[in-house]
Order: sequence, then C-alpha cells, then structure tokens
Amino acid sequence: MKKEELIEKAFEVRKNVLRMAQIDKKGFIAQGVGAADFLTVLYFYAMKYRPEDPKWEGRDRFLLSAGHNAIAVYAAMAEAGIIPKEELDTYGLDNSRLPMSSMPAYTPGIEISGGSIGLGLPIAVGMALGLKKKGSDARIYVMMGDGELAEGPVWEAAMSAGSYKLNNIIALVDVNGIQADGKTSTVLDTEPLTDKFKAFNFYVQRIDGNSISALMTAIDNAKASAEEKPSVILCDTVPGKGIPFLIGDPKSHFISLNDEGWVRAYQELERGEN
Repeated sequence: MKKEELIEKAFEVRKNVLRMAQIDKKGFIAQGVGAADFLTVLYFYAMKYRPEDPKWEGRDRFLLSAGHNAIAVYAAMAEAGIIPKEELDTYGLDNSRLPMSSMPAYTPGIEISGGSIGLGLPIAVGMALGLKKKGSDARIYVMMGDGELAEGPVWEAAMSAGSYKLNNIIALVDVNGIQADGKTSTVLDTEPLTDKFKAFNFYVQRIDGNSISALMTAIDNAKASAEEKPSVILCDTVPGKGIPFLIGDPKSHFISLNDEGWVRAYQELERGEN
C-alpha cells in the first residue's frame, strides 16, 4: 500500500478499536488507537502472510508481547481479512475467539500468549534461531510496550539476540509513556532506550511512531540493513492519538467512558483531530 492508503487504513483500525471497547464500555482505548499506525504499517506494508492460511510456513511471525493491547491487533487483523470484521463485536465476551489478552489457542493469526508481559522477545529469539536453522527467510516482528521493558527477561533476550546476530528479528517498542500504575518515567524509568539497545548490539532507530512515512522508512531500513544485528524501532507514540480528550491522562491506559464520552470519542476521531 501507498502512504495515503495506509493513513486511511489506520483510521479504520482506530474505529475498530472503539467498536470493540464500546462492547463493555471500557478498555485499552488510548494505547489501542496510539498503536494503530505502526500496526497498520506492519500488516499492510511490512509483513508477508496469507490471511486465509495463518499457519503458512513461509509467513513472517508477529508476536504481541504486551498481550493486553490485543484490541489493536484484532482491529488490524480484521482489516487484513484474517478474522471477520463482524467478529469484533464479540471482543471480550464469553466463548469469543477474541479474548481481551491475546491467546493463540483462541485466535487465528495470534502466535503467542501475551498475558505475561516481557516474554515476547525471549520467544522471538528461540523462533529466530529455529528459522535460521531451517534456512527460512521469514522475519519475526515483536511488539513490546515501554512499560514491559522493566522486565528482566527482555534484556536477557536482547543480549542473546545481539550475541547470536539474529538479523531476522525486528522489534517495535510502543514508547507511549504510560502503564497500569501511571507514567512509565515515574514507575520505573527505562530510558535511555537507544543507548541500552545499542549496547546489546541492536540496529536502533527512534522515530515518531504515529508517522506513517517514518514507519515505512524505518521498516525499509531494518530490512535493508547489511549488519548482522537484530533491529529495534523505538516508536514514540501518543496514547489516544486521534481522540484528543484522551491524550495526556495516564488513566487512559484502561478507561471507562459514559455515553457522552463515546459520542465525543467518535466525533473527535471522525474530525481527524490530533
């Protein structure tokens, strides 16, 4: 897809996030719409996969490490045709294939369970080693949150990925600055992320994670890099992007809205406000 088409697709992904969250009148809305741009670029520009065959051996693997942001991934998967769009209306309900935290036993196209944060990159290391042993050219894309970078296994995996020169890993970190207990900078400051990942022998790019063009360039750079290193793209995102009244409030990590709030959310999104 071209840039303009990706921008339109990201708008549809954001609408899907609101559609799902409205079922129970609450959810991970702000981070869901904040991550819409880089998920759109992943599913409609970066990754190779077959919507009708989620287990295709030659596919790129997408690992959602911060499983509570499954709402954004389902929103993108519905646009990609991996799951039916009408199934979004079952999000979080009993017997749904779309649980609030991602689980592969329930949902086609989901590779790992993400309920325990900090495990996506460790799993990616094992997968990457296995794919290299098979001679596969498939890549592994890992989506992490900045809050989960406080977990020790992330850095053990980073050390391993750099040591083994796993250039088939492209990690994307959603640096949105909020987590369940407040601002990431005050709960446990994980910066300077660029320096830390470079120290573990990663090819590091830090970009505006809500810029489609910046995301496209970063993906192209990671794929074209001749260095035998894993890649990480640090995506500075705005939680609540597209819905201004959610921006800047740490409580928007998981938020309940009344009827007036839902009307306002849809209106602001439709107006294209930032």
